[in-house]
Amino acid sequence: MTSPAIINSWSRGAMRRIRSFPDDVRLRVLDKITRGAQNAIARTRSDEWLPVEHVIEVCDALVDVLERERAVEFWRDLVYDSWVGGLLEPLSHSLRDHEDGTRARGEAVLALAPAAWSISARNCGEIVVVPDDDGGRLRLEARGLPDVVEASVGIRVMYAGAIKAMLVFAGLGPSVKINDAGGQFAFSLTFTSPT
Repeated sequence: MTSPAIINSWSRGAMRRIRSFPDDVRLRVLDKITRGAQNAIARTRSDEWLPVEHVIEVCDALVDVLERERAVEFWRDLVYDSWVGGLLEPLSHSLRDHEDGTRARGEAVLALAPAAWSISARNCGEIVVVPDDDGGRLRLEARGLPDVVEASVGIRVMYAGAIKAMLVFAGLGPSVKINDAGGQFAFSLTFTSPT
């Protein structure tokens, strides 16, 4: 069986942004990422697979230094910027013009989330969209994750930021809540039209 891996483009983009931080923050983040992980990210092409342990180092370092909310915003900005002018931009415009309302647009975007995980993560389980017990909400759940991925707060934060970026790009004002109960990798989502 092939080891768990995540496409390197996210880690490369993150490292570029980390290097643009003010000196004090940049050095604190880089000190938490081993030289081996930094070298692997630099040597691996953006479209190649990177062992998940290296990705986790980057994600967890960002949470350790920036804290959870700022790290979510870091990933939201990184993913959002990668969509601007990208392949998915025309799709997101059609979702913004969707006439079935805010919830329908949100659900349409979230239908992309499981596919995005399966395209960018190999042997890392799956993400599924399920109704939440609280009416008007949806939930993304991860299933069959390797233990190292499931245990990483940084991976949860990265995915929360990516979800926020997808929803904002579709013209929605999302609320993304990470559900940490019992080590579960899940998110509750609500959608609003931006004011």
